[in-house]
Amino acid sequence: MDSEQYIFIDRIKKPWYKKLNPIWWFQNDNEQTVDEAPWYHPEWSQARRYVYWNFFRNPLQNFRCFVVGVEDRNYMVVGKPPVLCIQRDDLQPPETGWQWSVIKTAVPLGFISYAGNRLVFYVGWQPTGIFGIKLNLKGKDDE
Repeated sequence: MDSEQYIFIDRIKKPWYKKLNPIWWFQNDNEQTVDEAPWYHPEWSQARRYVYWNFFRNPLQNFRCFVVGVEDRNYMVVGKPPVLCIQRDDLQPPETGWQWSVIKTAVPLGFISYAGNRLVFYVGWQPTGIFGIKLNLKGKDDE
């Protein structure tokens, strides 16, 4: 089975006390701020944009990245080339099929995805360390 590896280095660990704070779990520490995204609902007030950006746009993002995820740790990931691919329909040109990877930590963290003509799904720890689950069914109009 063909595989390749990538090593993440120089990542900065998030403090443990933040990881214990359920309010912090809903925020987005590693993403751009709403001030850096003028395209995001410019018709809304700045306060509304801030609340929606930080708490509703990607709910539980810090939880997914740093509490159950390992995005703040250094590790090696091994998987199907290209190893950092999440789903094969993101490649250029787009493909269908399976993608997989394993993050090498004390307890190996697996990831699998499938991109087909009617179904896209993934489950597990993406190569970047974020934990996620996705299930999208495509209609005939989505082709």
